[in-house]
Amino acid sequence: MRREPPLVATRPKDPQRPVLRAERRYAETDAPRRDLPGGDLRSEPRGHRRPRRRRRGLARSIRALPLLVSLLLMVWTLSTNPFARPFLQASTAEVRQALDAGLARALSPERLAQQIAEALEAQDLDRIDMLLPLAARVGQQPDAAQARQIEELREAKDSVWGKVATCGTCAADIANCPSLQMLAYCGIPLELTPLGDLNALRRAGGDWLSGSDVDGVEVTLATVGLAATGALVVTGGSSASVKAGATALRMGRRLRTLTPSFLDELARLADPGMLRRLASGSGAAADTARLARAEALAGDVSRVVGNTSMTDGVLLLRHVDSAEDAARLARVSDVAGSETRGVMEVLGKSRTFRALVRVSDHAIAAGLMVWLALAQALTALGGWLGARLLRPAARGLAARVA
Repeated sequence: MRREPPLVATRPKDPQRPVLRAERRYAETDAPRRDLPGGDLRSEPRGHRRPRRRRRGLARSIRALPLLVSLLLMVWTLSTNPFARPFLQASTAEVRQALDAGLARALSPERLAQQIAEALEAQDLDRIDMLLPLAARVGQQPDAAQARQIEELREAKDSVWGKVATCGTCAADIANCPSLQMLAYCGIPLELTPLGDLNALRRAGGDWLSGSDVDGVEVTLATVGLAATGALVVTGGSSASVKAGATALRMGRRLRTLTPSFLDELARLADPGMLRRLASGSGAAADTARLARAEALAGDVSRVVGNTSMTDGVLLLRHVDSAEDAARLARVSDVAGSETRGVMEVLGKSRTFRALVRVSDHAIAAGLMVWLALAQALTALGGWLGARLLRPAARGLAARVA
């Protein structure tokens, strides 16, 4: 039986270490590594570590620069208090453009045809005459069939307007006028004269003799109208606006177009006791301030009447809840002119008054800066979280592929 020589353990002179595929380039270049013996970064020369750290810090600074700039701009913009006055008064051109855009959306061809059909069914020629100028403003007109029906309705109404008895009834009391045209033809011309104010005082005297409640607001407005009429000669015509405003308010009171809130404010401003104190010279500073507010209110109403008509001005008072609303309505009438009542009826009070203001450019810029800073901060946070959460999965996948 042959015996094999005993195995002798041999040890290589230099210890061998398996080199992985990912480590070959380090093994070939003898570059130090963290996970290899003697490959700790501390073994690198100091001159090699500094450029690497410097490049890494520079890269991080460049990545954080957009967010830092956005935050600085946001802080600087907010330090100027951009939201102290976020809304500013729009210019006349901006108001006109906003109103035209709103009318174009509200008066589509289908919507216009529907509203004219409803007005024809109700034989409401006043509403038709209000809609037609607005339709022409946005480049629309009724179809041939509706145009023919409008002419027929107009001819039928003309025969009614020509009745002298109806005109006399309307002149005696504007509350009994059957239509706006009759009010304009027969009621308003009389109301603008001192006879209208005297007629209001006559009605108040009849109520007082019969024991009924006397309308103190109407009495005060009639007295102011008479006083303004007498002051026209002395002031050379500067009291005409007070006269027109007082007449419009008195007619609105008579036609019940004044809202309850505006009527309460008007009752505080048109206080007979205040007028007596001011006339006797015993009025206080509060009475003078109330008189100034009443004159400003009458001036705003007079502007509305001058830009539209007395009839439209009286009817537009139903959209006024305070003296500030009267000032806004006067601004709308400066832009819309004779179409103010139609604009208010079609767009509504809120949408029309919103056209008078615009967001300031400063507030818009501040909002953009806040949005940009928040968006960049969220993006940076999302990238950081994504890197931390996906890095283990990426390493595991790379190990399996390798």
